[in-house]
Amino acid sequence: MSINVYRNESLVQMETYETDPTSADALVTAVRSKWATLREAGLAGDYPIEVLRSQPNGTDKVRVVEVFRWTSAQARVDADRNPAYQAVSQRIADIVAGPGAKEIYTQAVRGFNENFPGTGGVELLKGVCSCLLTVDGMVKDYRMSVKNGIVLMHRSPRMDLDGDGYNEMYLKILMHGGEIIQAALGPIRVEQNFARPNDGMVRSNSKDGNDFPGTAVWRVSWKIQTPMGPLLTDPDQPLIFGPATVNHYPPVGTRFHSPTGPVALIHEETGMRVGTLTPGELTAFDIVVTKDDEIYADVLNTPPADIFEILDEYRARMNGRDAEPVGAAVGGPHED
Repeated sequence: MSINVYRNESLVQMETYETDPTSADALVTAVRSKWATLREAGLAGDYPIEVLRSQPNGTDKVRVVEVFRWTSAQARVDADRNPAYQAVSQRIADIVAGPGAKEIYTQAVRGFNENFPGTGGVELLKGVCSCLLTVDGMVKDYRMSVKNGIVLMHRSPRMDLDGDGYNEMYLKILMHGGEIIQAALGPIRVEQNFARPNDGMVRSNSKDGNDFPGTAVWRVSWKIQTPMGPLLTDPDQPLIFGPATVNHYPPVGTRFHSPTGPVALIHEETGMRVGTLTPGELTAFDIVVTKDDEIYADVLNTPPADIFEILDEYRARMNGRDAEPVGAAVGGPHED
């Protein structure tokens, strides 16, 4: 099954305005108000949003460019009937030298790295995770797919971290989670267990040439917030996703299947075993934002020794192949 990794991007609008230097600040303020008005009315998406300003050499005009995304084709029609939008549009018209040049695009395509980035940084990604969930006496082998998940992670700069001649990136998960509603259990939030390691590693497959393709693995532990209280995946058994071959960074579109198998679910408040969870798949499908580090922080860039052991162990288990899909993988015939 192919994945459109930019499926949340559509109806991207770019509009260019010009005004005199004395009115430039007022124009920028009005353009920012335009997006805020559309956003509050549910007519504009949360990203991309850029307001660019310049004064080309040899001209007496300041140019302001806005880029934003309509939430739908209907939203663009509805905006013309929105009094607040009409008012801010008139504010802009009163400032600019003439009608703005308007263009519509269907996608905002972000770039990928062909080598591991030489600078550390932070990425916020949208993604999906899946598992088979059993809670004794309530649900059995429920195919849970959390499709509105996010992950905030830090990447280390490109380097040979363990001295084996292959470049690596250590990926530290700062936060991840998502929500669903299950008929028997009610609202569920899957999030990381901050008391356990949540991280990953990407290692180049070659000592020479480009860093990609590489092999990656993730190690996570989950806390599942439910009406019956928080449930923990076995703290002594991390959920492993991968190994998987990655061809670019961020690894958007790469499907990380889990070879872990069933692990115990523990009720955090009582310590009792209440069921099992079989991890299926992790996939990031969209990049929200990426930002390079301005300083080097050892606490974020230094990997624990056991993450190398996990990567080597699971590569050996899989005989160098990618982990195979299991029954809990996304897109199965009984997905809920």
